[in-house]
Amino acid sequence: MEKTSPYFTASTASLTYFVIFIFLKYLLHDKVLDWKGAFVGAVVFWVVIFIVHQYLNRRSDDLE
Repeated sequence: MEKTSPYFTASTASLTYFVIFIFLKYLLHDKVLDWKGAFVGAVVFWVVIFIVHQYLNRRSDDLE
């Protein structure tokens, strides 16, 4: 398996979260953009994905 940078993985996932959050909030809720909520959610999502990526990389290294 090809390993990717945890920063790249977390940043890509966070950016995707941000775009989907804004898109759904704007189209489905009340046509008001919640920039602060989207940004906070994206930052928290970045941290979670980064930690999970690091954990899975360590676990993968231990299995080899």
